[in-house]
Amino acid sequence: MRHKTGLGTKKELDAQLNLTPFIDLLSTCVCFLLITAVWIEIGTVEVKQSHGTEAAAEKKDSFDLDLVFQSPTQLRLNLKKNGKRVQKIDVKGEDFNGMLASLQTNIATKVLNFKNKPIEIATATVTPRSTVDYGNLISTMDVLRKNQIINIGILTARGN
Repeated sequence: MRHKTGLGTKKELDAQLNLTPFIDLLSTCVCFLLITAVWIEIGTVEVKQSHGTEAAAEKKDSFDLDLVFQSPTQLRLNLKKNGKRVQKIDVKGEDFNGMLASLQTNIATKVLNFKNKPIEIATATVTPRSTVDYGNLISTMDVLRKNQIINIGILTARGN
């Protein structure tokens, strides 16, 4: 009998991997990502900065609009021409949606048609109180955007 040198027992090169835990982990990650994708919401609000840029210096004889929240369901609109208030409008509603509807009506009839003449608002500033929700602030800004007022700023009110 001849012995072949160097040829002992052969080891298999195929390793047995248990892929079941890996597939379980992968399917769990996929399910988690699919479920959490529901809460990802991408939204934008296109506005221009109202002060500190050339947007504010476009017109010298211009109208500005200040919206000051008195409460979550009450606003005060101050229409200014060249920095001086020319009209004050109080906007109220039973709830926030009623106040938004009243705001839309007042902007369309009393602000943009000031003394029965169409005007253009150069800048608008919104001053919320601490009791006003962020979503309500954005909804108020949406009303301004729907009325072609795009130079919008937000002022903080101290002590509110």
